[in-house]
Amino acid sequence: MIRKSLLLIYAVVAYLLATGALLYIMGFLIDFGVPKGISDGTEIGLWPAIAINVGLIGAFGLHHSITARTSFKRWWTRIIPAPIERATYLYMTVTMTGLLIHFWHPIPITIWHVQSPLASGAIAVLYLSIWTMMSAATFHFGHFRFFGLAQAWQNFRQLRSGPANMTERYLYALVRHPISLGWMTAPLATPHLTVGHLVFAGATLAYVLLATPFEENDLIEEIGEPYISYRERVPSYVPFSKNVLKSISKSEAR
Repeated sequence: MIRKSLLLIYAVVAYLLATGALLYIMGFLIDFGVPKGISDGTEIGLWPAIAINVGLIGAFGLHHSITARTSFKRWWTRIIPAPIERATYLYMTVTMTGLLIHFWHPIPITIWHVQSPLASGAIAVLYLSIWTMMSAATFHFGHFRFFGLAQAWQNFRQLRSGPANMTERYLYALVRHPISLGWMTAPLATPHLTVGHLVFAGATLAYVLLATPFEENDLIEEIGEPYISYRERVPSYVPFSKNVLKSISKSEAR
């Protein structure tokens, strides 16, 4: 019982740290309420800064892609108890987030700077809406499972852990990857857009486009035909884009 309690505490701390890291990234990207924002830090040459920053995001993405793969999890759970596999992943993610923020170099070349309080307020609302959407998406398929708490709690209560949920409702009826969509768009939703923001957004976009096929292959392996059918019906990132393409195809056929 003591071991199970310790595993649960381990997962709770991971959840709290991961939540804190997400809140910090929210402030980091919009340069608000955090000790170091995306435009803070030591300035170096343009191209060295781009290279270092892209490398940091690449390292973060590589960690995510490797540890999220089904094959890695099969090997990893021979070392780490299965109930805290996801929580351990969160500890690693928090560490990678800290490294990204610490070693990030600002590139404060302005692309746009909105001065109107009304327009700035509208952009801030858009920014918060993106993060709200990303958070809501985790509840569609199991927020506490996504953050590793459910697995540790089920182990503590000696409950059988069921398979991961798949949902086609709400946000997932519009796009297959709403969280990835949020990561691609959030860095651009700022009243003061710099080259640093563009580097973060561009590197994140490249990572998402490269990693998504591997992620979907795992989902097909785990879920099978239902996910294949879902993928054929629902677009990856742009709502209604499949319907638009079908309409264009029908028009051209006529």
